[in-house]
Amino acid sequence: MKYALCAALALLATLPAHADDNTTEGWNVGLAATVNQSPFVDGDAALSAKPVMLGDNEFDISGPTLSFNATPQREFYVGAGLDDWDYKRGDSPTLQDMKSLDRAINLRVGGAWKLASGNATVDLAQDVAAHKGTQVAARYTQRLAGSYAAVRPYVEAQWLSADMTDYYVGVDADEVKAGRPAYQADAALALKAGLLLEQPISKRLTLVGEANVTGYDSAISDSPIIDNSTIWGGAMGVAYRW
Repeated sequence: MKYALCAALALLATLPAHADDNTTEGWNVGLAATVNQSPFVDGDAALSAKPVMLGDNEFDISGPTLSFNATPQREFYVGAGLDDWDYKRGDSPTLQDMKSLDRAINLRVGGAWKLASGNATVDLAQDVAAHKGTQVAARYTQRLAGSYAAVRPYVEAQWLSADMTDYYVGVDADEVKAGRPAYQADAALALKAGLLLEQPISKRLTLVGEANVTGYDSAISDSPIIDNSTIWGGAMGVAYRW
């Protein structure tokens, strides 16, 4: 599936854009189908959907946000969002006897800056519903020249607090069994790389896509319930300018 997604993104990048030069003002929102590999033992890839919100600038800010103190060169924002982590553990039959996890709801604050060759974004998220942990993501996104579509490769460094990592990959004393020892996770680092694509197909419609891969350090990969320390994901959808 991941290879099909990458092929679809590559095909979109070669298509000519048909958007009108006169941009229509309004909300540019839509929906994308997502697929993400589960890092958990015997976990299945998760299929879901997420909202798409496209801005009129080149800043790479994901999810529902409210901007303030914005200029053409920088922008600050507050917002809310959900953890990307597979809180269902991929519906793994091997891990069904473990306690169920709740969906994390993050309050976010961050900033984005336009650089000579791309954009930088720093995002701080604090969960208020599940693990009460914190995560920080610093991303650099570059806009490629010479393409009809808006192709943007990015790299992102993540820091995940111990409260967050232990919630997802820790094993409590009452969850121990043969082949699954107790495990308490510390704060972790992760590195993510991906490709974003926005292909205008009309004055109001824009196809959007993403393919990414994320690698986690030993604080996560050493957990006995983790099978994949490097996972892939992607999305494909459409946005409409209202």
